[in-house]
Amino acid sequence: MIRMILIISALIAGLILGPEISGNKGYILISFDSYTTYETTIINAGFIALVFYFLLLAAEWVLRRLLSMSAVTRGWLGQRKTKKAQKNSLLGMWALFEGKNKQAHKLLSQSAERSESPTLTYIAAAKAAHLQGLYDQRDDHLQLASEIQKGAELATGFVWVELQLDAKQYENALATLQDLQVKYPKNKRIASLYLDIYPALNEWKKYIHVLKEQRKTLDYNELEFAAIELNAYQHYFKQLAENSAEFLKVFWEKQSPRWMRKELGYQKAVLDAYIATDNGQYAQALLIEKLNKQFSLPLLPYLDKVVITDHYPLILMLEKKLSKGEFSGPINQALAKLKLKENNSMAAIKHLEVSLQVEANIDDCALLAELLEQQDRHQEAAVYYRQGLMLATTQNTTVTKL
Repeated sequence: MIRMILIISALIAGLILGPEISGNKGYILISFDSYTTYETTIINAGFIALVFYFLLLAAEWVLRRLLSMSAVTRGWLGQRKTKKAQKNSLLGMWALFEGKNKQAHKLLSQSAERSESPTLTYIAAAKAAHLQGLYDQRDDHLQLASEIQKGAELATGFVWVELQLDAKQYENALATLQDLQVKYPKNKRIASLYLDIYPALNEWKKYIHVLKEQRKTLDYNELEFAAIELNAYQHYFKQLAENSAEFLKVFWEKQSPRWMRKELGYQKAVLDAYIATDNGQYAQALLIEKLNKQFSLPLLPYLDKVVITDHYPLILMLEKKLSKGEFSGPINQALAKLKLKENNSMAAIKHLEVSLQVEANIDDCALLAELLEQQDRHQEAAVYYRQGLMLATTQNTTVTKL
C-alpha cells in the first residue's frame, strides 16, 4: 500500500514539475579567464555527471579484476617455486646419502630457503660442502641455518664443531664451542666436545680440568675413567718434562695429590716422561726414592731404561737391598745390566748366574751365554744356550696346547 502511494506521488510530482523543468532547463557556464571552455544546460550536465560516475565504476571494476589476476598469478608462481624447492630438497638429501656431494650441494643450497625445513636443509648443504672441502661455503650455510629458525643455534653449533673437528680445524672448533658455552653454560654435550678438542691442541691441563669437572656427567665406569685419566696425565707429564724437568718435579712433589704419588701407574708415567725427554738424572732420583721407601718389582725394568753417566747410586741402592736377602733374582738381574753399562762384564756374569738360579728366562740365558763366549768360556756358554733353547721349546709346547 505504501509503495503504491509513493509511486502515485512520484507520478503526480513528475506531471507538475516536468513541464516546469523542461521549460526552464537552466544554464551552466565553465570558463577560465576571458575564454569560455564549456557551456551546457543543467540537465545535460547532470546526465554527463551520471555517465561519468558509471564510467568510473566500470574502470574500478576492470582495475580490480586485473590486480586480482596478478595476485593469483603471483600466488601460483610462488606455490610452484615452493613445490619445486621441496622436491629438490628431497632429491638433494638422497644425493647426499648416495655420496653425490656436488649434486647434493647444488640442490640443497638452491632449495633451502623455500624448503619445508630450511634449517635442516642448510645443515645438509653445509655437510655436502664440507665433504667437498668447501669450508667457506659450509660456514655460510651453517650461519644461515642458525639464524633462520629460532632455537636452532645450539644444534647447528654442535654440527659446526663436529665438522670443524673432522676437518682438523681445531682452533676454529674451540672458538665455536666457546661461543656456545657463553650462551649455554650448563650443556653437557659442550663438555664432551671439549674433551675431543683439547688433546688435538695438546692442551692437557685444560683437558684434565674438564675431565674432573664433568666426571658425573660422563658415561664412564670407574675403570674406564681411571684409564682415561691416567692417559691424560701421561701426556701432561711428558708436556711438563719437555718444557722443563723441574716443572714436572715440582708438580709431582708439591701439586699432585697423595693418592697419585702412591699409584704405580702414575709413578711409571712420570718415569716414562723423564726418560722420553732425556732427563735421566731426574728419573734416577725418583727411582731411588721410590725403591727405598717401598721396593716395587715393576719399577726395576726402569733401571735399565735410564740413560745416565754415573750408575753408582743405583748400584749402591740395589746392593743394600740385596744384602737384606729379599728379591734376589730380580735384583741380581738388574745389577747385571747396570754392571754391563759400567763395562764390568765379570760382575755382570756373576749376577746373571745367581739370577738364573732363582728364575730362569730365555733372554738372560742368551745374554749370559754371549758374555761367557766373550770370556772364552765356551763350554759354560753352551750350557746356557741349551738351557735357553729348552725354555723356548717348553714355552712353544705350552702355547700349542693352549
